[in-house]
Amino acid sequence: MVNSSEKIQTCTRCILTSQVPNIKFDSNGVCNFCHEYDEEKKYLDRDYQALEKKMISTLKVGSKHPYDCMVLYSGGKDSTYMLYKLANHYKLRVLAFTFDNHFIPPETYANIDRVLKKINVDHIVYKPSWNLNKTIFNASFQNSGIHKRSKELAFMIGHACWPCFTQIALHSFKLASEKNIPNVVVGTTPGQLRQKKYDLKSKFNGLVDVDKHMIAPMINLLKTLGKKDAINALDISLWKKLKIARMNLVPFFEYNKYNEHEVYETIERELDWRRTKSTDSCSTNCQLNSLGIAIHQKKYNLHPYIIPLARDVREGFMTREEALKAVSGKVNEKLVDHIAESFDLDLGRL
Repeated sequence: MVNSSEKIQTCTRCILTSQVPNIKFDSNGVCNFCHEYDEEKKYLDRDYQALEKKMISTLKVGSKHPYDCMVLYSGGKDSTYMLYKLANHYKLRVLAFTFDNHFIPPETYANIDRVLKKINVDHIVYKPSWNLNKTIFNASFQNSGIHKRSKELAFMIGHACWPCFTQIALHSFKLASEKNIPNVVVGTTPGQLRQKKYDLKSKFNGLVDVDKHMIAPMINLLKTLGKKDAINALDISLWKKLKIARMNLVPFFEYNKYNEHEVYETIERELDWRRTKSTDSCSTNCQLNSLGIAIHQKKYNLHPYIIPLARDVREGFMTREEALKAVSGKVNEKLVDHIAESFDLDLGRL
């Protein structure tokens, strides 16, 4: 990591900065990750019509299953658009799954209520006990540096997002397995999928991979900390793991080109979805995200969304100026302090 006193350099093409591990810049100020992307792009197949047909054929499973897919639905803009397309456009049988991390604001639930009145899908909300939630998040906030892998995940995904994604993945996979739903659809953008390792090349690929490289490191960290109750809550039996291994994880925006302007226009027009005012500039559904940003900036002098948004800039999903604006927004310090206090977290000692 780069010392905060050092001069920060930003790639002139994407928005990665010199705080990112393994980054280098050429004489024009373009980073090595942009050059690596150019090489990778030569082999990318971005025929979205063909990809869309492939996704639909994967998701349509027939009457032997109660639903075609479970959709991870946060109430934010991207998952709302995804839910709308899958249920209303592709006419799939969908079960929407929402994970409540105790920091979903009333605005988000109001959006969820309005959207579900216009989309005919079943909906389940899972909200863990506060003690379990607090234990898992604090493991990331305070102790992620204990292990090499947990340190990397907290940096790449975010100190708040990693434990949140871990719980979302675990509980949605378990529920889908119990209900015999063969597909779980996620609305992460390609940039978010690439938040697996410092090389910025590796991506989460399938449910088994998510279990091995996201959930297992959290369980390992909790074991080191002696948090038996949390370990038991996250543990999955071997039989259930084998059943989950046969299910599909489908990243929606790998098959459908991401366009943020289209996302906003569609959900505001068709679903009466409204932009939230109580969340930060990088979230449209969660207040805990603000604490995650504050922790990241304090620890690394780096905004956690720089890495995924840099990829989205290269992919042409947003402009460099739009990405820079997104990561330049300030968090609500009073809100951050209030949330940190609920976790008994002293930000000054991190």
